Amino acid sequence: MRRTDDFQGEGRVAEEAASWFARLQGEAATGDDWLAFERWLQSSPAHADAYDRLERLWVDLDYAPLAQGLGGRPLLAARRRERRTQTARAPWIAVAASLAAGLAVVVGLGLRPPRAAVATYQTAPGQTRLVTLSDGSRIRLNAASKISVSLSRDTRRVDMADAEAAFDVAHDAQRPFLIFVGDRQVRVVGTEFNLRHRAAFVDLTVRRGVVEVRPADGQDAAPVRLTVGQELTHTDGQADQIVKAADPAAAFAWTSGQLIYRDQPLSEVAADLSRRFGSPVRTADARTGGLRFTGVLVTDDEASVLRRLEAYAPVRAERTADGVVLRRR
Repeated sequence: MRRTDDFQGEGRVAEEAASWFARLQGEAATGDDWLAFERWLQSSPAHADAYDRLERLWVDLDYAPLAQGLGGRPLLAARRRERRTQTARAPWIAVAASLAAGLAVVVGLGLRPPRAAVATYQTAPGQTRLVTLSDGSRIRLNAASKISVSLSRDTRRVDMADAEAAFDVAHDAQRPFLIFVGDRQVRVVGTEFNLRHRAAFVDLTVRRGVVEVRPADGQDAAPVRLTVGQELTHTDGQADQIVKAADPAAAFAWTSGQLIYRDQPLSEVAADLSRRFGSPVRTADARTGGLRFTGVLVTDDEASVLRRLEAYAPVRAERTADGVVLRRR
């Protein structure tokens, strides 16, 4: 027979797990919060077990539609709403008992969540796209981007070629989220960041959580760890990478129709505008392409953006039969 203090100990750990779960889902969670959470997980196997059970119950609720027609969907939906309101204040054991009742219909019939197939997501020049994965993660693809996604029981994997995307990864301690980009591997559990891979150049900026980066072919190498407000840049084929402080708002600005540049070459601006509007924009020569540009471009329409660029930079935009050429004034 188990002693009363055993149950009390479980209840305390469950309350701590629920508290961490609630804190890390909020927008106010900081990098220090995520580092403290990792220390809490590693301090005791009971901590990891309690959090994993809580996380699995939450993830299971995403498959509520399986119970449609079986009399279980209204119950599951109600339990899901109840779970969201109680997370911050109820111990895991009490929440688990409530959720288990809602899951009984699905489990009792032997149904299991379906395994998602490998999928490729792509955007054309001038197009952006929001992709919501079956685990709840969200990926917003910028224009002219392509990724492939594979979700399995043990891992979540993204292969990223020439692309830019803003990731909001759902926390799942049992399945790390791995992104293979150029010659680097990005590993997260649950976080939000912007990742850009253009012309063999990798740029990663973290807005929430903790991200680890290591060589794709060096799994034993010590990872570089990034947290809120940090940016990593790397060129494929080179051994080094640069980590510095950054403004996440600038990295995510494209998701709200802005392009923010700080002392960047005009050739990069031209390439971004080509992808954004689908009409080729190029610089007349290497000297023009090497001009440094700092400014904010609101990407409402191509003609307006080009007029603003002419006002901010010493160039003029000339339309040709095959696009736009930026010439130095």
